[in-house]
Amino acid sequence: MSFSFSKRLLLAAIVSSVPALAQLSVGVKAGVPLNDAFINSGQGTIPLVGTTTRFLIGPEVDLNLPFHLGVEADALYRRYKLNGSGVNEWDFPILLKYRFTGVPVLHPFVDIGPIFNHVNNVGRATDDQSIPGVVFGAGIDLHALFLHIKPEFRYIHWMDQNYNYLSLNSNLASNQNQAQILIGITF
Repeated sequence: MSFSFSKRLLLAAIVSSVPALAQLSVGVKAGVPLNDAFINSGQGTIPLVGTTTRFLIGPEVDLNLPFHLGVEADALYRRYKLNGSGVNEWDFPILLKYRFTGVPVLHPFVDIGPIFNHVNNVGRATDDQSIPGVVFGAGIDLHALFLHIKPEFRYIHWMDQNYNYLSLNSNLASNQNQAQILIGITF
Protein backbone atom coordinates (compact mmCIF):
# COMPACT_ATOMS: atom_id res chain seq x y z
CA MET A 1 0.00 0.00 0.00
CA SER A 2 1.53 3.27 -1.04
CA PHE A 3 0.61 6.72 0.19
CA SER A 4 -0.03 9.46 -2.28
CA PHE A 5 1.77 12.77 -1.87
CA SER A 6 -1.36 14.47 -0.46
CA LYS A 7 -1.87 11.73 2.16
CA ARG A 8 1.76 12.02 3.24
CA LEU A 9 1.43 15.78 3.49
CA LEU A 10 -1.72 15.44 5.62
CA LEU A 11 -0.04 12.88 7.91
CA ALA A 12 3.02 15.15 8.29
CA ALA A 13 0.78 18.11 9.16
CA ILE A 14 -1.06 16.10 11.83
CA VAL A 15 2.11 14.71 13.40
CA SER A 16 3.86 18.09 13.42
CA SER A 17 0.84 19.84 15.00
CA VAL A 18 0.71 17.55 18.08
CA PRO A 19 3.60 19.35 19.89
CA ALA A 20 1.84 22.67 19.29
CA LEU A 21 -1.25 21.30 21.05
CA ALA A 22 0.74 20.09 24.09
CA GLN A 23 1.15 22.27 27.18
CA LEU A 24 4.16 22.03 29.45
CA SER A 25 3.82 23.07 33.09
CA VAL A 26 6.30 22.89 35.96
CA GLY A 27 5.90 23.17 39.69
CA VAL A 28 6.36 21.46 43.03
CA LYS A 29 4.78 18.37 44.58
CA ALA A 30 4.67 17.63 48.31
CA GLY A 31 2.87 15.12 50.47
CA VAL A 32 2.88 12.58 53.24
CA PRO A 33 3.19 8.79 53.30
CA LEU A 34 0.18 7.01 54.77
CA ASN A 35 2.13 4.00 56.00
CA ASP A 36 5.67 3.27 57.15
CA ALA A 37 8.45 2.58 54.69
CA PHE A 38 9.72 -0.25 56.94
CA ILE A 39 8.29 -3.58 58.07
CA ASN A 40 9.55 -6.31 60.39
CA SER A 41 10.81 -9.07 58.12
CA GLY A 42 11.18 -11.59 60.94
CA GLN A 43 14.36 -12.88 59.27
CA GLY A 44 17.17 -11.06 61.03
CA THR A 45 18.77 -11.24 64.44
CA ILE A 46 19.93 -7.63 64.88
CA PRO A 47 17.27 -5.10 65.87
CA LEU A 48 17.48 -2.21 63.44
CA VAL A 49 15.22 0.71 64.31
CA GLY A 50 13.84 2.79 61.45
CA THR A 51 11.56 5.80 61.29
CA THR A 52 9.91 7.37 58.25
CA THR A 53 10.08 11.11 57.69
CA ARG A 54 6.51 12.30 57.45
CA PHE A 55 6.84 14.30 54.23
CA LEU A 56 7.99 14.08 50.59
CA ILE A 57 8.84 17.03 48.37
CA GLY A 58 10.26 17.71 44.93
CA PRO A 59 9.84 19.16 41.46
CA GLU A 60 7.06 18.14 39.06
CA VAL A 61 6.80 18.44 35.27
CA ASP A 62 3.51 17.92 33.42
CA LEU A 63 3.00 17.60 29.69
CA ASN A 64 -0.68 17.93 28.81
CA LEU A 65 -1.50 16.27 25.48
CA PRO A 66 -4.61 16.17 23.33
CA PHE A 67 -7.43 13.67 23.94
CA HIS A 68 -7.40 14.19 27.75
CA LEU A 69 -3.96 12.54 28.05
CA GLY A 70 -0.84 13.74 29.78
CA VAL A 71 2.58 12.66 31.04
CA GLU A 72 3.93 13.60 34.47
CA ALA A 73 7.43 13.17 35.86
CA ASP A 74 8.39 13.87 39.48
CA ALA A 75 11.54 13.72 41.61
CA LEU A 76 10.35 13.24 45.21
CA TYR A 77 12.80 13.35 48.13
CA ARG A 78 12.41 11.98 51.63
CA ARG A 79 14.75 11.08 54.47
CA TYR A 80 14.71 8.16 56.91
CA LYS A 81 16.50 7.43 60.16
CA LEU A 82 18.05 4.01 60.78
CA ASN A 83 19.62 3.62 64.21
CA GLY A 84 20.31 7.35 64.17
CA SER A 85 21.88 7.41 60.68
CA GLY A 86 20.22 9.35 57.87
CA VAL A 87 19.06 7.61 54.69
CA ASN A 88 18.27 9.62 51.57
CA GLU A 89 15.66 8.40 49.08
CA TRP A 90 14.66 9.89 45.72
CA ASP A 91 11.58 8.51 43.93
CA PHE A 92 11.18 9.08 40.19
CA PRO A 93 7.66 8.27 38.93
CA ILE A 94 6.84 8.67 35.21
CA LEU A 95 3.08 8.61 34.85
CA LEU A 96 0.63 8.43 31.99
CA LYS A 97 -2.36 10.53 33.00
CA TYR A 98 -5.98 10.54 31.78
CA ARG A 99 -8.10 13.61 32.64
CA PHE A 100 -11.88 13.23 32.71
CA THR A 101 -14.03 16.07 31.50
CA GLY A 102 -15.72 18.00 34.25
CA VAL A 103 -16.69 21.53 35.01
CA PRO A 104 -14.28 24.05 33.44
CA VAL A 105 -12.11 24.44 36.57
CA LEU A 106 -12.32 20.87 37.93
CA HIS A 107 -10.86 17.82 36.16
CA PRO A 108 -10.63 14.41 37.90
CA PHE A 109 -7.74 12.26 36.68
CA VAL A 110 -6.18 8.82 37.03
CA ASP A 111 -2.56 7.96 36.40
CA ILE A 112 -0.37 4.89 36.12
CA GLY A 113 3.27 4.26 35.39
CA PRO A 114 6.65 3.01 36.49
CA ILE A 115 8.56 4.40 39.45
CA PHE A 116 12.24 4.09 40.22
CA ASN A 117 14.02 5.04 43.40
CA HIS A 118 17.56 5.74 44.49
CA VAL A 119 18.56 5.12 48.09
CA ASN A 120 21.94 5.87 49.69
CA ASN A 121 23.58 6.03 53.12
CA VAL A 122 22.00 2.82 54.39
CA GLY A 123 23.73 2.43 57.74
CA ARG A 124 26.54 -0.10 57.36
CA ALA A 125 25.54 -0.94 53.79
CA THR A 126 27.64 1.38 51.68
CA ASP A 127 26.11 0.57 48.30
CA ASP A 128 23.61 2.93 46.74
CA GLN A 129 20.53 1.01 45.70
CA SER A 130 17.67 1.32 43.23
CA ILE A 131 14.55 -0.73 42.57
CA PRO A 132 11.59 -0.35 40.22
CA GLY A 133 7.93 -0.31 41.06
CA VAL A 134 4.53 0.62 39.70
CA VAL A 135 2.30 3.57 40.68
CA PHE A 136 -1.50 3.89 40.52
CA GLY A 137 -3.04 7.25 41.35
CA ALA A 138 -6.21 9.32 41.27
CA GLY A 139 -6.85 12.98 41.95
CA ILE A 140 -8.42 16.25 40.92
CA ASP A 141 -6.89 19.07 38.87
CA LEU A 142 -8.26 22.43 40.04
CA HIS A 143 -7.61 25.34 37.65
CA ALA A 144 -7.29 28.80 39.20
CA LEU A 145 -6.20 31.36 36.59
CA PHE A 146 -2.73 30.14 35.51
CA LEU A 147 -2.31 27.88 38.56
CA HIS A 148 -3.10 24.15 38.74
CA ILE A 149 -3.65 22.65 42.21
CA LYS A 150 -3.71 18.84 42.15
CA PRO A 151 -4.46 16.81 45.28
CA GLU A 152 -3.81 13.12 44.63
CA PHE A 153 -3.80 9.67 46.25
CA ARG A 154 -1.06 7.26 45.09
CA TYR A 155 -0.51 3.56 45.69
CA ILE A 156 3.01 2.24 45.02
CA HIS A 157 4.06 -1.39 44.75
CA TRP A 158 7.83 -1.92 44.77
CA MET A 159 9.03 -5.03 42.91
CA ASP A 160 11.43 -6.03 45.68
CA GLN A 161 12.30 -5.33 49.30
CA ASN A 162 15.14 -2.85 49.07
CA TYR A 163 17.95 -1.36 51.10
CA ASN A 164 20.14 -4.35 52.01
CA TYR A 165 18.46 -4.55 55.43
CA LEU A 166 18.36 -8.33 55.19
CA SER A 167 22.04 -8.43 54.23
CA LEU A 168 22.75 -6.48 57.43
CA ASN A 169 21.24 -9.48 59.26
CA SER A 170 18.56 -7.16 60.61
CA ASN A 171 14.86 -7.77 61.08
CA LEU A 172 13.96 -4.64 59.08
CA ALA A 173 12.90 -4.62 55.42
CA SER A 174 11.34 -2.04 53.16
CA ASN A 175 7.56 -2.09 52.79
CA GLN A 176 6.72 -3.19 49.23
CA ASN A 177 3.24 -1.57 49.39
CA GLN A 178 3.09 2.13 50.15
CA ALA A 179 0.37 4.79 49.96
CA GLN A 180 0.77 8.56 49.75
CA ILE A 181 -1.33 11.71 49.74
CA LEU A 182 0.25 14.41 47.57
CA ILE A 183 -0.56 17.89 46.35
CA GLY A 184 1.02 19.38 43.26
CA ILE A 185 1.10 23.05 42.31
CA THR A 186 2.08 23.80 38.72
CA PHE A 187 2.21 26.92 36.55
